[in-house]
Amino acid sequence: MDAVIHMEATMVDFMLTQANLPFTLSLALVLILGVLEALSLCIGYSLVGALDDWAPSDVDVGSHGVGPNEVSGLTEIAAWLCLDRLPLLIWFVLVLISFSITGYISHYLSMAISNELLPQSVTLPIALFFTALSCRYVGALVARILPKNGSVAVSIDGLLGSVGTVTIGCAIKGNPSEALVKDQYQQQHCVLVEPELAGIEFSRGTQVVLLRREGTVWSAARFDS
Repeated sequence: MDAVIHMEATMVDFMLTQANLPFTLSLALVLILGVLEALSLCIGYSLVGALDDWAPSDVDVGSHGVGPNEVSGLTEIAAWLCLDRLPLLIWFVLVLISFSITGYISHYLSMAISNELLPQSVTLPIALFFTALSCRYVGALVARILPKNGSVAVSIDGLLGSVGTVTIGCAIKGNPSEALVKDQYQQQHCVLVEPELAGIEFSRGTQVVLLRREGTVWSAARFDS
C-alpha cells in the first residue's frame, strides 16, 4: 500500500512540475470539456453540435483581404489536419490529448535517459509536431469511425446545390474565398467559392448556393432564403 501511495505521489509531482505545466493544463481542459459535455447532454444539449453551429458565423481567423493562394493554403492545411472531417470539439480534444501525451512521453524518456527534464523550448516544438501528425493520422481514423454512428460520407461533387456561408474575406470573380457548406446530412465542408458572374461580391457572412466546380473552386450564386 505504501508503495502504491508513493507511486501516485511521484506521478502527481511529475505532472505538476513547471516543465509539464502546459501538458497538465491541456489534460485538465479535456476533463473539464468532458464534464461540461456530460452535463449538457443531461439537459438535451450537446456541446459538439453547438460548437459546430457557432463556428461558421462567429469564428474569424483574421484573413480578410487575402488572395486566392493564401485562402487555398489555409484550406489545404485544415484538410491535412482533418479539421474539415471531424466535429470541431472532437478535433480540439484530439489536439489537447495528443499534446499532453507527447509532452509527458518526452519528459519520461528524458528522465529515464538523463534523469533530467527537458526545457519547454525543446518539448513544446516536439509536442506540437507530433500533435500535427496525430491530427492527420489519428484524426483520419476517427473520421472513418464517425460515419458508423450516423453520418454519411459525401464526395466533393455531391455538394452541388448545397448552401454555404462565406467565412473569410470577400469573394469576387477570379479571387475566391473560403466558405463553409453543409451537405444533406448536415456534415460540414470547407470549400472555395467565387461568384458565377463578374461584378458580384460575396462578403463574409453571405449565403451562397454551389452551382458548378472547376478544379478546387466552386462557382456560386447568392442564396435568397
